[in-house]
Amino acid sequence: MKDVKEGKIVKAAELPGQEELREINQYTRRAYQGEEVYTFSLVLCDNEVDRDFERFPADSLKKLQELFLGKTCIMDHECRSANQTARIYRTELEHCPDQQTQAGEELVRLTAKAYLPRTQGNREIMELIDGGILKEVSVSCSVKRRVCSICGQEHCGHVKGRHYNGKLAHGVLLEPEDAYECSFVAVPAQRGAGVRKRFSSLEGGVEKLLQGCPEEVFISKAQAKEIGRRFQELAEKARWGEAYRRELESGVLKYSALVQPDMPRPVMEAALKGLGMGELSLMEKTYQRMAQRALPLQPQLAPCPDAGDKGENREFRI
Repeated sequence: MKDVKEGKIVKAAELPGQEELREINQYTRRAYQGEEVYTFSLVLCDNEVDRDFERFPADSLKKLQELFLGKTCIMDHECRSANQTARIYRTELEHCPDQQTQAGEELVRLTAKAYLPRTQGNREIMELIDGGILKEVSVSCSVKRRVCSICGQEHCGHVKGRHYNGKLAHGVLLEPEDAYECSFVAVPAQRGAGVRKRFSSLEGGVEKLLQGCPEEVFISKAQAKEIGRRFQELAEKARWGEAYRRELESGVLKYSALVQPDMPRPVMEAALKGLGMGELSLMEKTYQRMAQRALPLQPQLAPCPDAGDKGENREFRI
């Protein structure tokens, strides 16, 4: 999610005219009259750099203008049918030539108009809009790519929020693919309430997800199943790895006690905790060779050197 600074309800409109009614009635089951619907205007998003250091360029806003037509308005991005409150019936791009974004472009806003039937159940919502309580909104959509504003690459070493030769590094959101909904939110200034993006072309697939992905992503049922299978597989390997590590640590402690009997065991145990598996394996083999050179191991019932061939079985006496 990211914050949309200009996402807000602009004003509640007067009764819609005939042209607006035609637009509204495209989404209704019957033809509504002007006094039967309540309309309001809102700003969905703009091309300004937001708090996540990302922005929609004007071309992306133009595509979103088409995608948001007919989309529903809900509460707090909770996608439930019972949570629907209004529907967008008109979208426009508002150019502000007297205002400039941090990226040095003319400010462009994506605005919309939405409607809801004037019913007894919607009376409270209309009153909250008129009273300025339901005022902030944010939108949920998906984009195909995000590129760096400095170099134009999808993957690079530039850090969002830093300046390079006087230019602010940020992500440029390109090729919108779908628009999901517009939500009334309580505190859009927080990072959790704003534009939510989904990058549909997840390069690297499940592998990239397992390695960590900085953006919020939606995954398919098949991908979720594959991730579950991979985690089970990795968990099994981890169990075997832990068992092998304990075996290596035990070997190191055993042989080091023979080679360095004055070394306190707690000190050696603490030293082993910071070693990787490869280092532990090498240390275990090294101490084993050192122990064999220093103290050749013999069975407790080894034959005595002076037993000879007398047949007295002295070599087995303790």
